Amino acid sequence: MWISVCLISSFLHITAGCTILVINYGKITVYSGQSVLLPCSCSKTQAKPPSFTWTKLRGQHSPVIISPRSDLYRGRVERFNSTSPGNLSVLLSHVTEDDQGWYRCQISREKYSDVELTVEGCTLSEPRSRVVNGSPGQSVLLPCSCSKTQAKPPSFTWTKLRGQHSPEIISPRSDLYRGRVERFNSTSPGNLSVLLSHVTEDDQGWYRCQISLEKYRDVELTVEGKYHPLTTTTTKHPPLTQPNGLDITTFLIPTTSPKGADTVGTSEEDPSASLQQYNTIQYTLLAVLPVILIITGVAWYIYKRNKGTVCIP
Repeated sequence: MWISVCLISSFLHITAGCTILVINYGKITVYSGQSVLLPCSCSKTQAKPPSFTWTKLRGQHSPVIISPRSDLYRGRVERFNSTSPGNLSVLLSHVTEDDQGWYRCQISREKYSDVELTVEGCTLSEPRSRVVNGSPGQSVLLPCSCSKTQAKPPSFTWTKLRGQHSPEIISPRSDLYRGRVERFNSTSPGNLSVLLSHVTEDDQGWYRCQISLEKYRDVELTVEGKYHPLTTTTTKHPPLTQPNGLDITTFLIPTTSPKGADTVGTSEEDPSASLQQYNTIQYTLLAVLPVILIITGVAWYIYKRNKGTVCIP
């Protein structure tokens, strides 16, 4: 009988009506950025201990109390005992690699249960290529990712390296990159790549994806070719007006010798003189044309009139 009680007491700690259910959970593994449930409960969920605490053990150092009011855990800890008295578990959110270690759920000095938490953080993978090619006006993807896409670093930055000068932060809020930067980590936590659109020659250079002082990856962006927007030049000439008030539009078609054509023995002509000569011919034709039309009409009228006349000798 005494042996049975000893065996039971090694798994159950009794205090104030709550018996902590001690279970060997082994290691609880979670990726950085995710949430994890640290389990602890009374054997009877209706039982409620006078108080309980969660602490993180730190070897020879004093344990750290996990409280929603502490700076380290503010906004990251959720309890359930208010709705389920015997449920002493806590939900720890936005886990980081610093959260890894041993945790203790305790209701008295001698009554507690321990659980080990393992956090797999972000390890930057090597990009397939360290050189990214782009053309002016296009979009380019600057690659960067965690080796495990489920892992999410606490933060990351993209900067453009500038030699001896301070690096320039690539942010959608900066004037230089506003409206040109798109991220993907909101839907894929470990995807730290950025899409840079409307690339210019000034964007060429080295870029750095960084999650900590020692963890970063560099890629080089080369922008080839020049971007020439399509432009048109229109030369306006005053419209020519006929005597009857109609406008005549003149289309000037420049003529040039084919590239490489033999130009020996030829002399360059003054474009303004050619244009003046062309306009003189045109005005002459416009002046003669009405006279020709009048003579033709008179001749046709006389012909019609004489055709119906009978000559009597």
